[in-house]
Amino acid sequence: KPGQALIVVVALFALATTATTIMSAHSESSKTEVILVRHGECEMNLEVADKVGGRASASPLTAKGEAQASKLGRWLRSRGVRFDRVVASTAVRATRTAELMLAELENPPQLELEASLEEMSQGEWEGQPRSECYNAKTVAEIDADPRGFTAPGGESKADVEARAVQAIEKYARAGERTCIVNHGIVAKCFLRHVLQSDWASLHEVGLENTGLMRFTHNWAGRWRVESVNETPHLCSDL
Repeated sequence: KPGQALIVVVALFALATTATTIMSAHSESSKTEVILVRHGECEMNLEVADKVGGRASASPLTAKGEAQASKLGRWLRSRGVRFDRVVASTAVRATRTAELMLAELENPPQLELEASLEEMSQGEWEGQPRSECYNAKTVAEIDADPRGFTAPGGESKADVEARAVQAIEKYARAGERTCIVNHGIVAKCFLRHVLQSDWASLHEVGLENTGLMRFTHNWAGRWRVESVNETPHLCSDL
């Protein structure tokens, strides 16, 4: 619903504008924290204006994407941020982002890889012209069922959300800080799950390359959104 989607976007904007408060150097002993990091810019990102991207697991980082990942690591180190665990999608762009980030940290944990964190599959549409796939009929079908629409041979957003929630909660540990390097739709689906927002609002959330989303798990057993699309490292001279 437009009204509900607008409320969600306004709330997320307010969270993003307060992102400069960000992380303390050490987690409170009782706090469970998960930080989702979108991968750095990759070659596929440069083509999505014309082509359907989707999973594109082999797409490498661009030079800009590598610089973004390294800057993120230096920014985290400058603030004394430490992770108990770092997990990345098995896609090349996510794994490389995590490696470059970890290379800048002091005493980083061993990188773990998780295939179920890969980006949404668009099946037969991947690499095809967007204008051909997203015609008027298809757009109407997506608008009618944003939760369950599936490209031929691909996944629905409901499919992605189910595996994203399972994977993220698998690696979250009580009292620890976990960093998960993943993908735009995966992160947004987890955000939608936490907020229980309208499915149509998912694409109204901005998330830049190497942008952070922070979540904490509270005493009542519920996830709390702390920030969305934190990118201070991209503005810093590091």
